[in-house]
Amino acid sequence: MNINCRTAGVFVQGSSHIKNNTPCQDRTVSKTSNNITVISLSDGAGSCSKSEIGAEISTQFVADYLCDNFDDLIDEKDEIISKVILEGIVSHLNEKATDLEITVNEFASTLLFVGVKDDQYLAGHIGDGLIGYFEENETKVLSIPENGEHSNETFFTTTKNALNHFRIYKNNLDNILGFILMSDGSYESLINKSTMEPTKANWDIFSWLLDLNNSKEKIEEALKSNIENLFIKKTIDDCSLNLLSISITKEELPWFKTFISKISDTFKSFTTPTPPDG
Repeated sequence: MNINCRTAGVFVQGSSHIKNNTPCQDRTVSKTSNNITVISLSDGAGSCSKSEIGAEISTQFVADYLCDNFDDLIDEKDEIISKVILEGIVSHLNEKATDLEITVNEFASTLLFVGVKDDQYLAGHIGDGLIGYFEENETKVLSIPENGEHSNETFFTTTKNALNHFRIYKNNLDNILGFILMSDGSYESLINKSTMEPTKANWDIFSWLLDLNNSKEKIEEALKSNIENLFIKKTIDDCSLNLLSISITKEELPWFKTFISKISDTFKSFTTPTPPDG
């Protein structure tokens, strides 16, 4: 099966970090190599001084590693996948901690990622935030947030028992059109707290990526604008999003082109966010 993937991701400094003049601790990465596309997202722990560095290292490592090793990983047991990825991340974090002469715990961050190749996907999640996926006109949840004993506590790549909280998901794509990764800051605006289901805004945002008239740059500008003007009003936390769309050739899925042609790019409110301009 021939697929084409597009990605768009942003991270935006939250009001609490703006007020305290501290950096945004969220990070996103996307990479395509060897016919594999990966998106990753990490939310650095607010209590740790260099967690944005940990988030950057973790997201880049998992993107690189999946692009180089997807074929081997997809056939492995979940516990093996989580072990080799976590060991690789921690090894890189330890090297950086030695360079900066700080403890590795200062790099604490969550981790969310999805990689796709042909008709398969491989995803992983440590901590809070959420992984969603898209089918026709519908957003569904793949992986929910995991918090600690208290709602403001979660698990990180540097947590002592992180492996016990590293969730792996892999399957055939079937009718999946794409994925969304969100930090807990963005979660506040994109998940209905009463039903614990994704709001319509998720699909509206995703439809921008499906529309090939929208460049990656324009989509990311629109995402950033919506976060700065809307999401930040609901949280003091940093906010980040990373999206991946999967397009299948017309010959292999004849309805796809017709489906895309039905997508409207007119949005007027938060539940239908401001789309890319041109």
